[in-house]
Amino acid sequence: MVDLEQRWRQQARRAAFEDYRGQHARVWIGPRGASMRPLIDSETMLLVEFGAPKAEIGDVILFPHGDILVAHRLVARRQRQGAELLIAKGDAEPYFDPPILPGDLLGVVRALRRGGAQPATSRGCTGWTAQLLAHVSYWSGRGAWLARRAAAILPSPMRRIALGAISLLARVTAHMLFTSLLWAVLFRPKQIENAEGGEQHEAV
Repeated sequence: MVDLEQRWRQQARRAAFEDYRGQHARVWIGPRGASMRPLIDSETMLLVEFGAPKAEIGDVILFPHGDILVAHRLVARRQRQGAELLIAKGDAEPYFDPPILPGDLLGVVRALRRGGAQPATSRGCTGWTAQLLAHVSYWSGRGAWLARRAAAILPSPMRRIALGAISLLARVTAHMLFTSLLWAVLFRPKQIENAEGGEQHEAV
């Protein structure tokens, strides 16, 4: 029953976000999970521009992944059989997400607010700071992917140990790198004057 209720909540949230996309609304949402730490944690609110016309490399994008909704960073674009694919990755995750189509994009995060009293800032989610973080995230994901492929040739017991170590090491390395970068770019946050509007909604 709990799983069924959770699925209903996810479906209702997805329907609300689809409605926001049709209205091109700007809405504050509250994230869950740790895949975008240290930039985004459970106390960070995200200002999402639903139905944004285009996402740039470095932007934090909102999209469906199975039964859940995910806010991860766009780190690359690919072409496959003439169709454009978006490659996203959580800053704290070792591997890339499955490719998504541009039509699956629900919105783009335009600003963050840490805690109720903090000013909104775009640093880390748009602009050159986001592009820098995307570049680092892409190459860390690429390294983890290559290491995983190399581990695939090992015998079964060693392969399981190697894959677990790769995932752990990638997460620790990503946390250290992103903490240092974010300390540098967020030391003096750029306040967003026009980000105070928008409806608040719990999500992701």
